[in-house]
Amino acid sequence: MFVIRQLLQEMAAEKLRLFLTILAVVWATVCITVMLAAGEGLRQGLIRSSESGNGKLIYLNGGYAIKDFGRFHQGEQLKLKPEDIGVIRALPSVNRAEPSALWTTNVTHGDNGTWQSPLAVFPGYKDLMDFDIALGGRWFNPMDIKEQRKVIILGQSAAYQLFSDNDDFDWIDSPKLTSNPVGKTVKVGNETFTLIGLLKSDSSYIESGTPLDYAVFIPFSTWQRFNPNGELNAINIEPKKTVDRTVVAQKVKQVIARKYGASMEDDQLVQTQDLLLRQKTMRRFLIGLQSFLGIIGLVTLGVAGIGIANVMYATVKRATRDIGIRMAVGATPGDIKRHYLLQSLLTMTIGGVIGLMLTFSLIELLQSIPLDGNVIYDELGKPKPELSMPIVVIVVMSLALVGIAAAWFPANRAATITPLEALQND
Repeated sequence: MFVIRQLLQEMAAEKLRLFLTILAVVWATVCITVMLAAGEGLRQGLIRSSESGNGKLIYLNGGYAIKDFGRFHQGEQLKLKPEDIGVIRALPSVNRAEPSALWTTNVTHGDNGTWQSPLAVFPGYKDLMDFDIALGGRWFNPMDIKEQRKVIILGQSAAYQLFSDNDDFDWIDSPKLTSNPVGKTVKVGNETFTLIGLLKSDSSYIESGTPLDYAVFIPFSTWQRFNPNGELNAINIEPKKTVDRTVVAQKVKQVIARKYGASMEDDQLVQTQDLLLRQKTMRRFLIGLQSFLGIIGLVTLGVAGIGIANVMYATVKRATRDIGIRMAVGATPGDIKRHYLLQSLLTMTIGGVIGLMLTFSLIELLQSIPLDGNVIYDELGKPKPELSMPIVVIVVMSLALVGIAAAWFPANRAATITPLEALQND
């Protein structure tokens, strides 16, 4: 108790400097915590955005031969057929697989049209891509496939292009429909299709980089009805979680190459892209970005540590006589060091606690800002600052390390004071 009272008396003697130092610690704590939380929010948002849609899948499509082999000549294209999906699904390492086919025709409603051609899919495509249908509509069902119904589903932006009379486009806020167009008809080429559902707005991508909001879907069997000899656009494959994804991709290529009598060594004829493995570079970049933001905050905290060191030196100079007397009556250099280390940590604790409380309030305020519908915000995966427990631990450890470092040299200086030196001090 005596030690704490003495600490508080010494700190009160430097109250102006101490106040400014604590203020600097508060500011530094807010800086490092907010930067780390913002970096974590951005990292998690981009991971969510990149993993949604087809971000976790292996994308299989036909390429062009680079060598003569079997019935393939150099430059000839491999065209995947609907029956290939059965071969892929039969592989024990494949959890799910869904084909898609592109109908290269225009989708129009009056004078309006979309830039994206219809994509023919089965009902299981929705669960594989993990997107949702807006209220008031539905996804394809088995009867749509069985009866080859002329029904269509649109992304939000595609629906806006078809059913809105407003030609203006806002790059900041996503366009919104003023009424629900479900039940209306559109033209797919010369055929009339009924709109049965709208997708919920999503920043996901499908197939070869198509934004989900601009997607246009029709039943796979309906596409086959009008394109009896059509080829697949791609096969989207979800490997089982326990298997090596690289091995799965290689196995898929071998199976398709063997089925068509193509060369197993022709890397361009059957092409696979593992979209999840491609994200490793992006994730390393995001960790680097978060580390960079943390370093900036740590530098700010280091500046506050310099302020603490200055206060400590002033305190040691002021208390030189008291230090000498304490050593004369039995205090050891270790006792003196611990005294000033404790004083420094107490200063950091006061500033750190205030800083963390302000940070919690600031992050709650930032998280409450309504940004839904903002194009950039949605594209980044709706990132919001995330103050996780690891970040709090990192901040607390940084405060402790800076506090110890700031007090180390003043404490060493105090521990070297002799009783004679103290008596000679005015």
